[in-house]
Amino acid sequence: MQAPNQVAPRRPTLQKDPITVVVLKATDPVEYEFPGQRKKKVFLATVATSNQVFQVKVLNIKLKKEFKQKNVITMSGYIRYKNVLEINERSVVQRAPDGRRIVVPNDLWIRAKTPPKIRDLCQEDPGNLPTIVSGLFLLQKKKDNKKTTVYVIQDDTGTMEVVGSEICYGIKCAEGDTVRLFCFYLKKIKENLKLTSGKYSFMEVVKRNGHKQQPCSVTFKLDIAVKNSPLNPSSGVNCIVKVENINEE
Repeated sequence: MQAPNQVAPRRPTLQKDPITVVVLKATDPVEYEFPGQRKKKVFLATVATSNQVFQVKVLNIKLKKEFKQKNVITMSGYIRYKNVLEINERSVVQRAPDGRRIVVPNDLWIRAKTPPKIRDLCQEDPGNLPTIVSGLFLLQKKKDNKKTTVYVIQDDTGTMEVVGSEICYGIKCAEGDTVRLFCFYLKKIKENLKLTSGKYSFMEVVKRNGHKQQPCSVTFKLDIAVKNSPLNPSSGVNCIVKVENINEE
């Protein structure tokens, strides 16, 4: 159900009019360093009106304090594509006036806090796509193609293909590993629902065949060198990803 006067655009569109929402959850920031570009910290959030949930990709780390759980905030100057919003340096986010409340049904709170299940992803309404997915999954198998790597993930409800490109191409992992996905997009590709990587997606192995790689509370860097990347086969893609305890508030 759409909020009043909020019609989901069919392509990414700048939204100048403000919208007031309550923050359901937010992740810790992830720092990206791409060649020739300045470092950028990104975090994800889930917000809601009284009748609709939005996923938010926040590219301005200075706004992190505004995205605390249960904060009521007003956003304007953001990019919207269906139910996915993007906040950047030109967007305006501020606390709503004291006393402003948004009543969110309990089922929306529960859905926001519950880790994604593949069964539910497979049943997602195509009209709501794309949607952002992050979480822990078991790797069933992987296959490197010329331009992409296809990872098959599973949980206790089913399996799904993950299509990784650029920094998510050729990740060193094997059957039985537990992998963490961050900021992947659920899309319909050739009549099948799949997860696909974007610019700020990354994939990390947290357990190899049941053996924990590194405690989640430790800050570490991922150096990803894609040697046979279709972007530049000779030198590959080198990206440093700094992860600080990807928990959700």
